Amino acid sequence: MPSYTFCCQNCGDFTLILKTMTGKKDRTECPDCLEESTRVYLPPNLFSYSKELRTRFEKGMEPRRMTREELGPKQKIKNKSASRPWQVGN
Repeated sequence: MPSYTFCCQNCGDFTLILKTMTGKKDRTECPDCLEESTRVYLPPNLFSYSKELRTRFEKGMEPRRMTREELGPKQKIKNKSASRPWQVGN
């Protein structure tokens, strides 16, 4: 059974264990105060690391928008000779 961690602004973090993985699990209501809570995405098995390192990992899991300059120049694809003549397109 999957478990999901949510964060309530009033009560803090809580975990729900659900029977299925179907459906959207971004928000739910807190079981204590019934306020809307957002899901917390945690990387697996990081309980033994220091809080500073866990925070860095968690920050890295959040998607961020990048500019073309941050991605770097386009890499040219080299046209290889037909090493697999049976493959479509060669």
